[in-house]
Amino acid sequence: MNKTLMTLGLYTVLSLLSATAIAESDADNGKILFDKADCQKCHSTDIFTKENSKITNLKELKDKVNVCDSQLSVNWFDDEVDDVVAYLNRDFYKLDEEKEKENLKQEESKN
Repeated sequence: MNKTLMTLGLYTVLSLLSATAIAESDADNGKILFDKADCQKCHSTDIFTKENSKITNLKELKDKVNVCDSQLSVNWFDDEVDDVVAYLNRDFYKLDEEKEKENLKQEESKN
């Protein structure tokens, strides 16, 4: 099988799993974790609502939260990262989880 197709398939599966995990996460707990970790010491929440945001899907948002988690040495568990992502998405990014899942399924069916 073509290496590119395998990579795309893996990315699609991981994205679907990520979107599903975030949908089942606790955004209220994510806010508590976000505040407790003092995430705003690096930036204000304005960065989450700027028009030219580089975050366009949940996987990118989760990747960014993981980077911040590492840089601040917060050491969240995976479910806590998902909670923070759910909070940021609910209150700021407002990425459409169902639409994202549908887009990923359509991409997968093309391949």
